[in-house]
Amino acid sequence: MKKTTSIIFNSAAETIAHNQDLLTEILLRLPAKSLIKFRCVSMQWLSIISDPHFRLSHTRHHQSNGFLTPTALLLKGDCFTPPSEFSIVPLKHYSKVPFFHYIHDADIRIVQSCNGLLVCESYKQSYFICNSTTKEFRRLYCPSDSFDNFVSKFCVNLAFDPLRSPDYKIICIWESYRERSKFNLDLYSSKTGSWDLSIINFVVDDGESIEFKGGVFCNGRIHWCGYGNKYLYFDVENESLETMLMALPTRMDAPEGCRYFGESRGVLYLAVTYCMAVCLEFDVFEMAKDYSQWNWKKRLNLGDAVKVFPELELGCVEHCPGFSGVCFIQSEKEEEPKVVLWADGKIICFDFKEGTWNKLYDLGSGIKIGSLYLGENDHLHYERFHAYQYFENLCCL
Repeated sequence: MKKTTSIIFNSAAETIAHNQDLLTEILLRLPAKSLIKFRCVSMQWLSIISDPHFRLSHTRHHQSNGFLTPTALLLKGDCFTPPSEFSIVPLKHYSKVPFFHYIHDADIRIVQSCNGLLVCESYKQSYFICNSTTKEFRRLYCPSDSFDNFVSKFCVNLAFDPLRSPDYKIICIWESYRERSKFNLDLYSSKTGSWDLSIINFVVDDGESIEFKGGVFCNGRIHWCGYGNKYLYFDVENESLETMLMALPTRMDAPEGCRYFGESRGVLYLAVTYCMAVCLEFDVFEMAKDYSQWNWKKRLNLGDAVKVFPELELGCVEHCPGFSGVCFIQSEKEEEPKVVLWADGKIICFDFKEGTWNKLYDLGSGIKIGSLYLGENDHLHYERFHAYQYFENLCCL
């Protein structure tokens, strides 16, 4: 019986090995991390898995209802963490992300995550694009014209949607010391491998204070959050810059603390915290699909989370509520998002569909992220964390 089973198995294996179309269909269904390992099985497997067309097809095969799903969050602190130190929060399964040993630059920081590709910056202020799943990276040589103008601000953003195109574009926004408040937009296309310089010039009033770092790519557009009454977005396909009203319908009677700008499944979201001695509340807003207005969605109270998880010590440092890194991910039911945030060393989330607080991940006991750089008079709640979505896929550069 064992001999018969062995013969059948060997026959099936030979059939698959000699039928490249069948083998390709099987490989398309495997996780990206498995395929990275399977490249060493044979020259045939290496050829299939390394083929750009297969890599794009694999990414598209693993989409869900027209969107890619992140497999992890990368948590990074502002003040007390070395630039290359991240904490990984698995969303699907544990995945060890190789940051960034394959790049010979010290002090790497993430600028933006976009559907499987990362824009990163080194301490030398050099930029590169990388896919941390495949350990591939490409240095980004920014146009010299920008730096010849004595740049006071220089921000790099990435627009990439592999479900629509294998190509990506880099949007550089820069301001010159010579002309304050006047900005220029340079555009790089991976398809042509070239820059179009200063395709758009525009002015931002001092009172608008638009943040051009960490743009949010959504629906084919790069969006930049403003702290005034307007915000901007760049339509990548039409290469046009548009202005939209930023007025929020409601807020607490207190100065704003931080704004967390993000998206989930083609919808823009904004979380606003407030600056008070002790404030465990923040508002969540959702942008209308026609971009006509922000709609108030809910005021979340971390006090409710403490009732569920009494081990959380929040509000113990004045003006430092003990939570940050607010981001938005899809829920399992997909109709509503989840709000994920760092709270006193734990990763918790609020599910709008269920209306409940849940613990997503425990960073563990002992040394928490950021504590290596804490002074004796510092408290981890002084830190402000940022979350970047990590997509495990084979996208090419």
